[in-house]
Amino acid sequence: MAKLLSQEAGGVVEIAGPDGVVEMAASTCEHCNRITVIPPQAKAEDVGVGLCHGCMRLVCKHCAGQGCRPIEKWCEQQEARGRMLRDMGLST
Repeated sequence: MAKLLSQEAGGVVEIAGPDGVVEMAASTCEHCNRITVIPPQAKAEDVGVGLCHGCMRLVCKHCAGQGCRPIEKWCEQQEARGRMLRDMGLST
């Protein structure tokens, strides 16, 4: 798992501070789109980035162990619910 986490950090964030600009790795949670910043020389799993064994994607510490519910699937479910409520006349 550590090899997978290090290969799929997801991106880079630049943080401007009094000492200049610092670049850090970042990961976006596949389940809630939360961004987790991974400090230099830190392992992703040590800052709370985990692996969902349902979709095999990186997730934040808040979504780890909550079951597999990718954000895109959740959005599709909400859109379908909205269409159903509209068709039933319960929503505008």
